[in-house]
Amino acid sequence: MIAATLGRNGVWSHLEDMKAAALILLSVLSAGTASAQVYSPGQPYIGDPMADRLRSRMETQRLQSEQQAAFARQHQLGARLTEKENRAQRQPEPYVPLVDVPPSPDAQRRAREAAAARREAVSSGVGQIDDWLARPPR
Repeated sequence: MIAATLGRNGVWSHLEDMKAAALILLSVLSAGTASAQVYSPGQPYIGDPMADRLRSRMETQRLQSEQQAAFARQHQLGARLTEKENRAQRQPEPYVPLVDVPPSPDAQRRAREAAAARREAVSSGVGQIDDWLARPPR
């Protein structure tokens, strides 16, 4: 008997139905306010064909930009690889020892003659100055 009164057709079933209805009503009302979208003047509304075209064009331009950037990176890597290959194929520079090589006797003679000419030019100029400084006063 207790099972019959508290079962699906009993008193408790009406309370459960009312609770379920209240929960459904509450969820519908709260979902309606939360998902409501209000139109503001500066923004396109949902379903606007102009806005949809704009979004589509922006997406297309973004994809093209990414493709161009990838293409540029690919060519930069190719250029670096080509440069490295070219450097690897070059002939190595000849070995040049860093030891001082003594000058030849002919080069030594020319250096001595040039030094003597410089000394003579300096001494002749200094002699003229000395003669002018040693002149008698007027």
